[in-house]
Amino acid sequence: MPQSQDELEARLLGQAQVSIRKLLDQKGGRRDLTITEMEDMVGELEVELRQAIMQQLVEDSQSQNTGLCPKCGGKLRNKGERKRKVITFRGEVEVTRNYYVCIDCGAGYFPPRSTVGLE
Repeated sequence: MPQSQDELEARLLGQAQVSIRKLLDQKGGRRDLTITEMEDMVGELEVELRQAIMQQLVEDSQSQNTGLCPKCGGKLRNKGERKRKVITFRGEVEVTRNYYVCIDCGAGYFPPRSTVGLE
């Protein structure tokens, strides 16, 4: 069932809050952090938050899957969830997505698909 915009926003805010709390715990009240230490902490937060938000967006987009093959229009059979590393313009993320196989043409499909390298 598709999420409402408000439900998706609440889940994304929850992910951000978890990551920020983790950063603050890591900081531990220290006021003597070097710029390098700050940058490392923020970089870890960025990677963790990007990963979590990407997964939420993938899950939201999958809820809108039509069940039809984008190649031939045939019916898709769900083969279960699979983890997959995806290279994006901002780095690599690992997302869990449903894997589908077309009953008619046999094509495999992981929605949502990447457009990187397709132009």
